[in-house]
Amino acid sequence: MSGGITESTVDEIKSRVELSDLISSYGVQIRIAGSSKKACCPFHNEKTPSFVINDSKGFYHCFGCGESGDVIKFVQKMDGLTFVEAVKKLADQCGITVEANEKPEDKKRKRLYALMAELAQFYRRCLLKTKEAEIAREYLKKRDLGDDVQEAFLIGYAPLGIVNILKWAEKYGYTVDELESAGVVKAASGPHDKPFHRFGGRLMFAVKDKRARVVAFSGRQLVESKNSGKYVNSPETAIFKKSNVLFGFDKAAGNITKSPHHEAIVCEGQIDTIRLHASGFPVAVASQGTAFTQSHVAMLTKAADQVTLVFDDDAAGRKAAIRTARLFLEAETPVRVVTLPEGEDPDSFLRKYGRDDFAKLLDNAKSIIEYQVLIERSKERNPQSLDAVARISRSVIETIAQSKSAVLRASMVNEAAKLLNLPAVAISEELQNFISRQNFQSKSTVRAPLPEEDFEDEIAGDEIAQDDFPVSREEGLEAQDADSSAIPPPRELALCEFLLANENDEILDAMIGDFLPESILTNDFTRGFVRSWRAAFVTGEDVIVSWSSSLSSRQRAWFDSLLLGQSKSVASTLSVTDIMQDFIRTLWADHLKRLRGALPIAAGAEGDLKRMKISMDLKRINSVKWHTVKELIIEWQKEGV
Repeated sequence: MSGGITESTVDEIKSRVELSDLISSYGVQIRIAGSSKKACCPFHNEKTPSFVINDSKGFYHCFGCGESGDVIKFVQKMDGLTFVEAVKKLADQCGITVEANEKPEDKKRKRLYALMAELAQFYRRCLLKTKEAEIAREYLKKRDLGDDVQEAFLIGYAPLGIVNILKWAEKYGYTVDELESAGVVKAASGPHDKPFHRFGGRLMFAVKDKRARVVAFSGRQLVESKNSGKYVNSPETAIFKKSNVLFGFDKAAGNITKSPHHEAIVCEGQIDTIRLHASGFPVAVASQGTAFTQSHVAMLTKAADQVTLVFDDDAAGRKAAIRTARLFLEAETPVRVVTLPEGEDPDSFLRKYGRDDFAKLLDNAKSIIEYQVLIERSKERNPQSLDAVARISRSVIETIAQSKSAVLRASMVNEAAKLLNLPAVAISEELQNFISRQNFQSKSTVRAPLPEEDFEDEIAGDEIAQDDFPVSREEGLEAQDADSSAIPPPRELALCEFLLANENDEILDAMIGDFLPESILTNDFTRGFVRSWRAAFVTGEDVIVSWSSSLSSRQRAWFDSLLLGQSKSVASTLSVTDIMQDFIRTLWADHLKRLRGALPIAAGAEGDLKRMKISMDLKRINSVKWHTVKELIIEWQKEGV
């Protein structure tokens, strides 16, 4: 098993945790029925119990919706966790140690988790007890955020200056370097400067991950200053990646799975999220200082079957709503949008009008298609004119095209046709044309790889020889079709074998996300595999098997060869990280060769300079240390290489 988890560890957890006790701890009422126990299923809405629990076998099954599993699967479903995360959560509760062979980086991460947990309590004490924090207490009182809410969301206050935070660190055994690694203290920029407390004088919101561990902070300004933004958020650290964290998800996940329709609310800020939870809508989440990403969507749809967006009703909020909705449609998740009165956000609306009126807003939320049609019409001087209808329909079709669900697409086509007073067949036809154009453009931008050759030969020697340049564009772009019928390059297939042999590896997932963009993979099959591998890591579900069921017979044969060959990937004296670094180096090198081969010979001096730069980059990527390779890749990605 992965993540340092052995079968014996899993067996010990199952033997220690009584399934019915675990289920009842989530608020599920259990009834005795002979030798078994029954309950109303927590995963769907029912009045007659059909959820059967068998403690002796450690197994549950719902005869209504078909859900079944053991203690680990139950925690996965209720808390929106991966298998590894669920095991670790249960292990912590049982006092079982999971990581037998702890790596140095794992120890550092543990220190960071401990530091952040203790620091959140320090900020909390500062809010409650210090005279300096009176301004923060007054602010919370004005915003009607009482003690219970503050405690539940670990709201605190960061004292001004760096002296107090350094005294706290010394008392609890943490160094300035660790405070800097946690993103709490910012290092001195010059030899005569001193480090400073990033959040000093701010109201503090603790940001937690899926396992309810504090991983970051968001500090709100209490005294207006032109030299500083309203909010300061933690930078990304070893335990905090913005795309993997949703504010409030640790509390919302279980409530979403227990709600009648498994519906989540997505809003824009911490206070909005807190207000929704405090007002009886404990299914709200918000992204952490960034736009919603596919990783956020994958995390949320682990628990939610449908989503309601509650964004500010301004130009930025409307644009964000449509963009976010498209991400959910891509994940085959229905989306609705709440339209708030002008000048209101969820927090102000709930304080002004109350829970019942907000519930009515939720009941009357518009589908994303109706919402977008209204938004696009509001931009037009004459919405009924032919050119306006054409523009509106194009924008709506672009949204519909994001959905991979035929049923969802058909439903949205019919809705758009009614709203735009157009025949559904016309919308459907335009949709197919749009999708065809997208596919054509996607294929035309994928460059075929050069013939396989030894990477070492490519970069050998200190001088850039004239022979390094391809003779012609045609020679540089060998006749390999890059569509789904083309055989994937051996190097890309080897990467897939390696990933298959190392499923759910957090470090590999981070390395792919940071340094291996899809654009440098040349084949639909390998891109789809890597995408599914990453989705499986995020969701904890066997996404790869689902993906493989949609493959053509030829692609299925490639997949079967991966299954047969995956054992070769683990037969190496190198560490998993070292192997992944080599893959990243060589795949980027292949990509650079293709770019160089695509340059036309008759491009003159500018083309020669581009070729020379790429050849120099090829030499560098294999000769420099890994930390420099990372810097090179970041630079190339910024340049759009």
